[in-house]
Amino acid sequence: MNTKRFIPAIIAVFTFVFIYEWILHGYFLTGLYESTPALWRTKTEMPGYMMWLMFGQLVFSVMFCFIFLKGYENKGPMEGVRYGILIGLLAIAPNLIFYAVQPLPGILVVYWCIGGLVETIIAGVILASIYKPATA
Repeated sequence: MNTKRFIPAIIAVFTFVFIYEWILHGYFLTGLYESTPALWRTKTEMPGYMMWLMFGQLVFSVMFCFIFLKGYENKGPMEGVRYGILIGLLAIAPNLIFYAVQPLPGILVVYWCIGGLVETIIAGVILASIYKPATA
């Protein structure tokens, strides 16, 4: 494994994921979360759990990068798009399971699925750009 690119890739993917999810969940989906307050931690509780949220995003970023490298074909940004779509579709499954067992608004789950797919596609392109093919 090329750690010269692996560590920067993790940092880039983690930074993107953190900012993207902060914008998606902290701004765009806030109203939906506020409509179901019994399902979520309060704003005063959240700071105590931020390290767990960030740790989860870090684990996601490390594994996202690691799995990419296991199937890396050196095909450029489109490889990142394809990888992002595959991981995004995989990530949709737990959202559907949560919807089946929790009283979540259906539209929130739809936004999670669409937002997650967009997120993994962009993260895949970022990752593929870091591992771009060498130019001749």
